[in-house]
Amino acid sequence: MVWEGSHELETEGLRLCRAGRAGGRSGTKSGLRRGQQESGGEWLQQSARHRLLKWPAVGGRIGLARSARVCNGKKPPETLCISNTGRITRINTSTGARSTLISGLFSAVENHGGPDEALGPEALSVSGGRVLNILGLYPQAFDDFPCAAGNTACAQTLALARAQAGHLISVGADGSLRSVASVGSFGYNWTANKAPQEHDANPYGLLATKDGIYVTDAGANLLESVSKRGGIKVLPHFGLQYPGFPSDEVPDCIARTEDALWVGTLAGHLFRIDDDGATQVAAPLLRHVTGCTRDSNGNIYLVSMWNNLGPPGMDSPFTGNIVKFNTGSGASSMVATGLDFPNMVTIGPDGNLYVTADSICPADGSLGFCPNGGTVWKVRLPSENNQD
Repeated sequence: MVWEGSHELETEGLRLCRAGRAGGRSGTKSGLRRGQQESGGEWLQQSARHRLLKWPAVGGRIGLARSARVCNGKKPPETLCISNTGRITRINTSTGARSTLISGLFSAVENHGGPDEALGPEALSVSGGRVLNILGLYPQAFDDFPCAAGNTACAQTLALARAQAGHLISVGADGSLRSVASVGSFGYNWTANKAPQEHDANPYGLLATKDGIYVTDAGANLLESVSKRGGIKVLPHFGLQYPGFPSDEVPDCIARTEDALWVGTLAGHLFRIDDDGATQVAAPLLRHVTGCTRDSNGNIYLVSMWNNLGPPGMDSPFTGNIVKFNTGSGASSMVATGLDFPNMVTIGPDGNLYVTADSICPADGSLGFCPNGGTVWKVRLPSENNQD
C-alpha cells in the first residue's frame, strides 16, 4: 500500500514526497510550485542497470478551493492564502485503487513574485498503525489575517489554519486526528532574535522510529526530536550561511541506519548525526537534496530535485537524480538520472525504490514539459534488495 498526503506518498511506513516550498518565506530557499497532481502510464524508460517504471500517481488540482479560501490581502512577495484542501489517501499499488483516510486538512498558497507555492500536508511516516503527518508553516503566520464581522466561512478557515499549521498530527485507521506537537510554532519561536538565521519555520521532513520521532524544519534549519507526549528537543541547528542559492542549509529529509541519523539538505550536503553531534560527510554527487531513505545493507538513497547550480530554471527539467551512498565505505554512485523534478524516495516492500517525479507540475498541464502532472516511478534495484 501507498499513503499519499496532498504532497506526499507513503509506502509501507516510509516516505515519498512531492515538491514545493522547502525553506523560508523570503523565497531564497525555494522557487518551486507544489500541488496535487494526476497521471498514470506504462513503462517509459530503461537504463543500463536500473529499469524505471512509471507508477500511477494520485489525482487532484493545484490551488485552493475558492469557497474556503482566505487571503491576507498583501501583494507578492508577501501573498498568503489559506484553505482546507489537504488530504491523506491510501493507494493500492497493485490495483491503483484509492481511498481517502482524512480530508479537510490545512492547506496554503504563497506567492513571492513568481509561481504560486502550495503547502499543506508534508512528510508522512507510519508508526503503530497510525499515520504521522507534518503540516507546513506555523500558526503565527496568520496573526494579521482579516475576517470581516459575521463572515463565518472566513472565521472557520482561519481557526483551522491556526489549529493545524505547523503541527505534527497522528491519524488513526478510522480517520481520527490528534495533534502530537506544534513543531512549526516551536521552530518559529526558537528562531526569534537568532540572526543571521531567518525568523521562520516550515517543518518538512519526518521519520518515526521505535525510539521516537524526528522532524527537520527547513525554514528554521533544525533537526528536532519529538516525544510521544509532544515534547520537542532541538538536536543540531544547521547554521551555515552561503552567498548563493540556497542562502542556508535547508534540511529536508531524514534517514536512519543502525548507528546514526542522516540528514540531507537543499544545499546539497549530507550530515551524519550521532552522539558527537552533526558531521558533514563528503558526498560530491549531491546537488539539491529533497528526499532520502535507506535500505537494510547500509545504503542511503538521496534525491536531488535538479542538478544545475542555483535555483531551478529553464535548464532544470530532467536533470534530477538519485544517488546511492554507502555509509560504511563512503562510496557514492548514481542510481537514476534524467528525472524531471523528483522529490522524495522510499524502499517499497519489494525492495525497490519508488520516487515521485514531475513534482512541481499541476494536473492542468499548464507546464508544457509535464502536461500530465506528477508521477511516481519504480526503480528496480539489484537483486540484493528486490524481490521482482
